[in-house]
Amino acid sequence: MKLNPLKLAIATVLAFAAEPTPAATESAKAPKFCEKEYDLDTGLTSFTFGNGQVLDLDSNALSPEMQKQLMLHGISQKVGDSFAGAKGNFMDGISAAKSVIEQLMQGVWRSARGEGEARPRLGELAEAIARIKSVEVAVAMAAVEKATDDQRKAWRSNAKVKATIAAIRAEAAQKALETAGEQELVVDLG
Repeated sequence: MKLNPLKLAIATVLAFAAEPTPAATESAKAPKFCEKEYDLDTGLTSFTFGNGQVLDLDSNALSPEMQKQLMLHGISQKVGDSFAGAKGNFMDGISAAKSVIEQLMQGVWRSARGEGEARPRLGELAEAIARIKSVEVAVAMAAVEKATDDQRKAWRSNAKVKATIAAIRAEAAQKALETAGEQELVVDLG
């Protein structure tokens, strides 16, 4: 029996693809690429790479201008991280940024979850409640921000709220589609 070389090649590729690769089986055990630590008392920041190499930076050895630049970059990064998941929802993004700025102004670097930390998708939930209850979004947002996590979970599990959030997301997707206009989609399907 003669084997078709193309079928043999496809079967080999499929068999190989079905087997877990050593990298895939070891990925759960692989060390983090780089661990970062800093010491507020000494001003030392250490970067420990997964291969064991350690790089240290003493912030006290930097010029005052460079220290200020790093501080401002850190503020920008910290507040920016808070709204990274807002996905175009300005209410969520602004709410998250306000929360982090308030924390920083109160001297809190990191808060426990549920204790002032920005919670994602509050704006979306507030908009859904506003539509359902026929109130201004600001009124609904005030109620959502005051609510406990359990109350928010209960509201989100409500069928009307779920459907309204789905409609809000569909409207946002439609707007994105309209904004894309004649933007060409290039896909090699061959």
